[in-house]
This record gives sequence, C-alpha cells and structure tokens, in this order.
Amino acid sequence: MLLKNNLKNILFIGLGSIGQRHFRNIKRLKEKFNIFAVRKKKNSPKLNDKNIVVSKKFLSNKNGIKEISEKLSEKMNFYSIFICNPSNMHLTSSLLYAKKKSNIFIEKPLSNSLDNVEKFKRIVKYNKINCAVGFQLRYHPFLKKIKSIIQNNNLGKIEKSYIRNSHYLPYHHKYENYKKGYAANNSLGGGVILCFTHELDYANFLFGKPKEVFCIGGNRSNLKLDVEDFANIKINYEFRKNNFPVYIDLDFIEKIQRRYCKIIFKNGEIYWDLKKDTLSIKNKNKKKLLLNSKFKNRNDLFLKQIKEVMRNFKNKTKARSNLDNGISSLKIALAAKKSMKTKKLIKINNF
Repeated sequence: MLLKNNLKNILFIGLGSIGQRHFRNIKRLKEKFNIFAVRKKKNSPKLNDKNIVVSKKFLSNKNGIKEISEKLSEKMNFYSIFICNPSNMHLTSSLLYAKKKSNIFIEKPLSNSLDNVEKFKRIVKYNKINCAVGFQLRYHPFLKKIKSIIQNNNLGKIEKSYIRNSHYLPYHHKYENYKKGYAANNSLGGGVILCFTHELDYANFLFGKPKEVFCIGGNRSNLKLDVEDFANIKINYEFRKNNFPVYIDLDFIEKIQRRYCKIIFKNGEIYWDLKKDTLSIKNKNKKKLLLNSKFKNRNDLFLKQIKEVMRNFKNKTKARSNLDNGISSLKIALAAKKSMKTKKLIKINNF
C-alpha cells in the first residue's frame, strides 16, 4: 500500500468484527489517515456493516492497511490507537502504547479484571492522553432524551426500572463457531455480563451512583460454555435521595432477540425498544408519545460515535464515553460476577 507522509497514522490492534467496523467508519471520514494494524489472528473473514461475510479472509494489504509487527509498532508514532482485540488483552495493549502519548480508543469492556486499571489511569492522567471507550449507546439521542426527562423530573420520581438484553449466542456471529469466540471463553474475558456491559454502562449514565449489586446467574443452556450464559442483576441506585431498584436481565439463550429499557416513574413510564429503535413516553394521563430513531441502520450509531470521538481527539476534549465510565461499568460488572459466585449482596465502594 502507498503511505503518505502528510497524513496522520492510526494503528489498529485486532481486526475482528468490531475492529473492521471501526476501520470502515474511519475510512468514511472526510479526513484521511495512514492505517496500520497489529494482528495475531489473521483468519478473520471480511465483513460488511451487517456482519455478513463478503470474503473468506480479511486481507490487510487489499484493504489499504499496512500490517506490522508489535515490535515495529512500538518504535513508531501514532495519532490514534484502536484497541480491538479480546477483552482480556485490552489493558495489556493499552499500557504498551500509553507511553507513546497517542489518543487511545478501547473497545468495551475496558478489561475483564481490575488488574492494572489504576496504573493505566495514572499513566493516562500523567501523559494527558485522550482515552475513549466503545460504549456507542452513550451517543444515542434517545439516551440523552431519557436522561433529560429524569434530570428535569418531568415524570416524577423513579420507582423502578427493567432492562433486558437477550441474544442467542450462536446467532451473534453466525459466520464463526460460537464456542471459539471470546464471548464463550472465560480466559478471553467472555460471559454475558461483560459482553452485554452496555446495559450496565447506560444504567449508570441514567441513574447515577449505584449503591449495591446482587446477581443470580450461571449456565442453564445446552451451549456448553465455561462462562455464565444468563445473569439476573439487581442494582440499587440513589438519585436525589430517592432509592430505587434497577433489574437487568442478560442472556445468551433466547432465540428471539429482545433488548429494551423500561422505567416506571410516579407520574408516567418510558419504554425504549433498542431493537426497533423506538422510544415511547407515557404521562400519568396515559397520553403516549412515540419517537422513531433517525438512524437508518445499526451502523449509523457506530459512525456517529467515531465521528465524535475523532473530533474529541482533534480538539483535545473529553469523549462522552471515556475512561471514567469505562472503569465504573467494569466495577459494576465484576461486582455482579462476584455476587453471582458468592450469592451475596455486594456494596459498591469508590465508584
């Protein structure tokens, strides 16, 4: 491939499904870049925006990417680095490149443990690194709308909320054996809690400071996984001295995909259907307002995220989804896992 000296360099660590998605969206930007990649797994198929295979292998050189070794990458300078390898490797890779003072985008979750989290946080602060984390729902207008309703007390106090994400794991990436993917393997940072941590992250965004977590979960399918395939999580929140529960149900089992957020207020109700991409708002008089998303397809939200993140990097401003909420959502996920294992209520400290 032809590299241009007048263009900024971007490095991708991993080019699986999410790495390819971010790469395609980077290519759609007005500003052009030299793209490099470090890849350990080189048999990933080439996918389109619908995660449909268009070619048996994603060949870097055929897609305008210069593939390099990790050793060589450590000697180079990069404007931005996209960490898109398995979850258990996220912080290892991030620490490796943090010394370069490059902008860093880390795909969610931040990690599968709290090991090295504080160390990475200190380096990011010391080197003044702009760090974004891949929770694209933070960029959805409906999430902002719901937050505004809560903040302005339009429907009164929150009484409770129900959040659900059900997606049959073999349907997740139909092009691969689900048993070999990171979601199905504990050693790679899999399991339904970490894989569906979007729900934990946007719950924190909407409801504020979590007080305690209780989780029942494990394996109840015939998928033969070494990770939990379902988790029923209860998080107790406090917002403006109002205490209320949020129930989050996650699973790899249901063959009919369901994804929604229902919030019951004293004077109304909100129902966000993430699959249909609609938002229903009802007041105490049962008057209903139904909003339809302006996004034409699933990738539009990912593209919006990348556009805004790249503006953050350029203007040196903090991303909507950043290291702070990346750490917070990881703490909640790990607290849920601990509760599931110990069968005890876990209090959230130092959130």
